Amino acid sequence: MGIDLGLARTARLLGQLANPHRAGWKVFHVAGTNGKGSVCAYLSSVLAASGVRTGRYTSPHLLDRWDCVSIDERPVRRSVFEAAEAHVNAVDAQHKIGATEFERLTATAFEVFRREAVDAAVVEVGLGGRRDATNMDFGPGSVVGTVLTRIGMDHESFLGNTLGEIAREKAGIVRAGVPCTVSGQNAREVLDVVAGVAAAEGAELRVVQVDGGRVHTPELGPLDVSGSPLAGAYQPMNLACALTALAAASASLPAVTAATIAAGVRAVHWPGRLQWLQLDGRPVLVDGAHNAQAAAALSDYVERTVRRDGPVTWVMALTQGKEVDGILSLLLRPGDSFVGVQFGAVEGMPWIRPVDPAELRAAAGRVVGANAYASYDRVRTCLSTLAQGSPAPPLVVCGSLYLVADLLRDLQAA
Repeated sequence: MGIDLGLARTARLLGQLANPHRAGWKVFHVAGTNGKGSVCAYLSSVLAASGVRTGRYTSPHLLDRWDCVSIDERPVRRSVFEAAEAHVNAVDAQHKIGATEFERLTATAFEVFRREAVDAAVVEVGLGGRRDATNMDFGPGSVVGTVLTRIGMDHESFLGNTLGEIAREKAGIVRAGVPCTVSGQNAREVLDVVAGVAAAEGAELRVVQVDGGRVHTPELGPLDVSGSPLAGAYQPMNLACALTALAAASASLPAVTAATIAAGVRAVHWPGRLQWLQLDGRPVLVDGAHNAQAAAALSDYVERTVRRDGPVTWVMALTQGKEVDGILSLLLRPGDSFVGVQFGAVEGMPWIRPVDPAELRAAAGRVVGANAYASYDRVRTCLSTLAQGSPAPPLVVCGSLYLVADLLRDLQAA
């Protein structure tokens, strides 16, 4: 079963599992189009640095199915994940619930958190918000913060055809009495929708702005957001959103202080996003940018750091359903080279399929002309061939986190 939004199946499944999501842990719930993952990484890193036993659930996984669930900044042990997963699948089958793969994965994450006795959990929305399987009733006082990152056009067939419609779906995680943090970089249409939802729900709304490399919080004062180890001009805002949410929840989490925040930020790690790798002795930039908003951010980074050395060679895969021409037009420039590739089967998500490389080549050819190619080799083989040129052009691998994962797995196995 592919994507089928709704809460009924997940609620029934969790009920038959004796409600692991209501085991008493504090919850930060994060939605948005871009930046969700790094906000989750900041939140969980700071909580762990504060001595709070912390679970994190993000999707999709990167290298292994179970690395979408982490405990204190490490992927959960495979044996723990598989035991919880087997229990969830058995209950789903026994009661003929028919939960989707993502719904069962979400239930597995919550079951892991209960078994691992976490004190707090950072939960990333899978798709949208209002009807996403993560949007459960965690119990009175459990949710201590909701965060809405930048919202853009994506998944229109599920969420709506305007920014306002998409924002309303994502703002479905806003809860009565729970502070809601929203990126101030959002369009006015988005901010107006979120403000309306927050007012209707009775949630305090905090619209985040970065001022001189700092974000100002009533609880913890000004906090530095200029020193993240994560690359990208958008990271100060992502970090500001995370720190604003932590400050707003600090009464419920007294272990979080300005000192533990600084330690957690220094320790944050979020692979596959503007990450530099060494391949055959030369640097390669990899990024999971998969929609227009993320592609624009990647383009900004490439223009400032990579293109100074001349035209860029792009190695790209995209998931079917993405706006191919729009994404490529944001990234490619005349004189660049382009190789369309594909990623392999995605474990646990059989409905995810790549665009055919020949289709990518045709679209890229309209921008870079004859410098567009298609390859059906593994991405590692393709990159090794490209690296043999002299002088070797700057290489960027992007378009899908699934492609980045294929490359990281190949390098790990080498």
